[in-house]
Amino acid sequence: MGCGDFCCPQVSLAVFALVDGNSFYASCEQVFRPDLSDKPIVVLSNNDGCVVAANRLAKSIGNIMYQPYFQVEKKLAAKGCVVFSSNYELYGDLSHRMHSLLGNYAIEQEVYSIDESFLNFTGMKHVDLTEYGLEIKRVIMQQLSLPVAVGMGYSKTLAKAANNLAKKIEGLNGVLAISELSDIEQNKLLCQMSVSDVWGVGRQWSTRLRAAGIETALDLKRCSPKQIRQHYNVTLEKTVHELNGVSCQDLELIQPDKKEIVSSRAFSQPITDYSQMKQAVSRYVARAAEKLRAQQGVCKRVSVGIHTNPFKHNTAQYRNWGSTQLIYPSHHTGHLIERANSCLNKIWRDGYEYKKAMVMLSDIGEQGVIQYDLFADKPRFSRNNKADALMQVLDKINTRMGSGMCRMASEGVDQKANWLMKRHRHSPRYSTCWNELPVALIK
Repeated sequence: MGCGDFCCPQVSLAVFALVDGNSFYASCEQVFRPDLSDKPIVVLSNNDGCVVAANRLAKSIGNIMYQPYFQVEKKLAAKGCVVFSSNYELYGDLSHRMHSLLGNYAIEQEVYSIDESFLNFTGMKHVDLTEYGLEIKRVIMQQLSLPVAVGMGYSKTLAKAANNLAKKIEGLNGVLAISELSDIEQNKLLCQMSVSDVWGVGRQWSTRLRAAGIETALDLKRCSPKQIRQHYNVTLEKTVHELNGVSCQDLELIQPDKKEIVSSRAFSQPITDYSQMKQAVSRYVARAAEKLRAQQGVCKRVSVGIHTNPFKHNTAQYRNWGSTQLIYPSHHTGHLIERANSCLNKIWRDGYEYKKAMVMLSDIGEQGVIQYDLFADKPRFSRNNKADALMQVLDKINTRMGSGMCRMASEGVDQKANWLMKRHRHSPRYSTCWNELPVALIK
C-alpha cells in the first residue's frame, strides 16, 4: 500500500501540550546531588538487573539501555558512570510535586505517566505558546531542579511528536509549539521523525508500515485514513487524523479504575523456605490491597503464582498458579492475605529454588451493599465498620510515615530477608524519610 496525497480535514481548535521529564529517573538522582551535573548516570531495574534509565551523557557511551548490568558494568566504570539502584520513593515524590506544579498552567490536566502530563491549552489565543513553554521549563527547574521538555500541538499525538522533536533538535531549548508553525514547517519537522517514534505506533506496527514504504511521521500523516483503517485498525486511522491536526482524543481527567491489580517482584536470592515465601506473598498482597482501597474498590478473587528461574537450565523447574473466590467482596488486607496463603499452600512444592511470586486481585467492583449468602457466615471484613476503620488508620500511617511503616505480622520483620529486592546502590530517600534528609554542613 502506498501513500497518496490526502486532503486533511480542517484543523481543530484544540491545543494540547505534553510536558515530559528528561531522563526522569536519572534527573531525580541529580536533584540532591549537584556534584553529578556533569557525570553520566544510569539507574538499574529491580534487583539491580538491567539499565532502565540513563541521562544523555550515559547514553552517549553506547548500547547500554535495557542491557543486563553485569554485561555493561566494565564499560560504564571505564567512562566514570555513576550507577544507582531504583529509588521509587524519591521518584514518586518528585513526580507528584512536578505534576502538581504543572496543574497550575492549564484548566485541564491528564497525568499520563510518572514523568508525563498532558495539558489543555485550548482557548489561550493571546498567549505566545513558545514563551509559555519556556516559563514552564524555568519554574520546574527553579523549584524542583528537574529538566523537562514541552511539546504543543492541535492533538495529543502532535503534542507528543513535538515533545519528541524538542528533545532532539538543537536550538529549540526543549520547547516546540508545532501548532504555531505553517504546514510546510510542520512537515519538515515530521520528516525527521521515524514512524516508530509516533505515539501509538509501536514496534509491531512500525515494521509493517516500513514494509509498506511508510518510514517517517510525515509519510504516515500523508496516508489515507480510510486505507490505514482497512489495512491496519481504527486506532492507527485516528493517529493519521491526529497527525493532520484533527483531535480524536480528549484528556482523561479521571483515571479509570483498574479491573485487576497485580503485585509482583523477582527475589534477590532464590527462595527454598516456605515461611519466607509466605512473607513475600503477604507483602505483595498488602501492597495490592493498598491500591485497591485507594480506588475505593473491593475484589472477589485472589490469585497467587510462583515459579523458578527459567534461565537456570541446570536446576529443576516448576511453576504453578492458584486462585480462590471470595464469598463476599473485600479490601481488608488481613482477609486477602489469609486467602492468598491458602492458595500458596496448595501450589507450594518443596525442593525447588523459587525466583518469583505474583499476587493478583481481580473481579474488582465498587464498595456497596452486600447481598448476603443464605448458607454462609456473615462477613467479618466486608462492610464491617471496625475492619474498615482499621484499614483507614493503616493507610493513613503508611501515607504519612512511609510505605510499610505499619504492616501485618505475616509480612515479616527481617529487613534482610532473601526475598526482599536487592538495591545495593540505593540513594537516600531525601524527601520522604526523616532519617535520610539531606544535611548541610556549615564550616
